[in-house]
Amino acid sequence: MTELRPWERGDHEARWNGYFINPDATVLRNLLGVEDALVLADAENDLVEYRIAELRELPGLVRRSFDLLHLQALHRQLFQDVYEWAGELRTVGLAKGGGESFVPPASIWMPVDHVAQRVRESDYLRSMTTDELVLEVAYLYDYLNYAHPFREGNGRTQREFFSQLLAKSGRSLDWRLIGMGELHGACHTARNDGDLELLVRVIHAVLVDRAEN
Repeated sequence: MTELRPWERGDHEARWNGYFINPDATVLRNLLGVEDALVLADAENDLVEYRIAELRELPGLVRRSFDLLHLQALHRQLFQDVYEWAGELRTVGLAKGGGESFVPPASIWMPVDHVAQRVRESDYLRSMTTDELVLEVAYLYDYLNYAHPFREGNGRTQREFFSQLLAKSGRSLDWRLIGMGELHGACHTARNDGDLELLVRVIHAVLVDRAEN
């Protein structure tokens, strides 16, 4: 029988602390042996950028099923050099300081399954007008944000997921066209206030044409 890892055993507090290098630290356990949060953030960014470039070069590394398995495979691809739990669903509840809470761990599959179903029913968003597409992507983006499947790295995984989805209709989302603060603020408003307007504006601003890989 495989022994449970620190973030898999005990009550919520024990699992929460288990993700960190020690209970008094604010640095997540990592494969790099880094104990400084800023150093880890820099290293993580560099390694994830490398793995994104690798994925763009070899798109077959991740099967594009646009479901929970797809999200997990993307997360594993992006964070495999940084976290032992890359690609694994979080075992603890998460909430942002601004107020919004994300779905409990046992229910992560539910919003993701809803997104996957809508994606299939819309033929991967191929037949939508630009206005319809923007509204649908904002709606789906908010749903996946609510799922927040992973302990860390949700935003980058989600952005790559939608870039792959939009490629099905010859489009993509160019996040360089806005500041990440705008996206985070729009996601906060959508989740905390139930208002998608800012997120719709953000999606409209970053939507671009691009041939499918």
